[in-house]
Amino acid sequence: MTLLFAGCVLFLSLLLGSFVVQVGGVAVSAAQAQTAADAAALAAVAESTLYGAGAPLSVAAKMAELNGAELLECLCEVGGTAAQVEVSVEGVARTARAVFDPDAVSPIAAGATSGGLHPAMLAAVSRLIQASGGSVEIVSGYRSSAAQTRLWAEAVARYGDPEVADDWVARPGTSAHERGLAVDLGGDIELAVRLVERLDLPLSRPMAHEPWHFELSP
Repeated sequence: MTLLFAGCVLFLSLLLGSFVVQVGGVAVSAAQAQTAADAAALAAVAESTLYGAGAPLSVAAKMAELNGAELLECLCEVGGTAAQVEVSVEGVARTARAVFDPDAVSPIAAGATSGGLHPAMLAAVSRLIQASGGSVEIVSGYRSSAAQTRLWAEAVARYGDPEVADDWVARPGTSAHERGLAVDLGGDIELAVRLVERLDLPLSRPMAHEPWHFELSP
């Protein structure tokens, strides 16, 4: 009787352990699938707008692939303001929907000049560059959603992990560059920092690992 009971306990323990491993594997696949779906939906809607190149389906498929998933469906049309995708990772399917709101960006876009920079950002950076005597320059300013999507895709491909890529490139729709509120400067960055303080310019460096990245202060 005791041996039989012990055998049953051992069998149930092994069975439970196998169940936990399976559940854990499904959870990992589900998280990966959701990340891939979110990225693919953002890429598709960015590509659908006037900022994109008009290929939302292929861009969504590429973004899903970069995140280790397979694109199952993409409800996306060129010129549309919404995209819904479904992807699969090891048999686990997840969906995501992204919406582009033109009204959310039009106030900045309408008043932006010089390549899309916000007027306040343009004024601050122009004064900084002039005061530097040519020792500081703009390397990257305003970026369209399509351009940010391409940079994000390249970062994911380079680092092989969306979480690591996040440390270097903002996900599409979240970058201050897309709103004309950030620039990457080149040249004498230390001089730029001193001039920002000396001239009391409304510029800040929110990311310590990117000392060349300046944003318009709130």
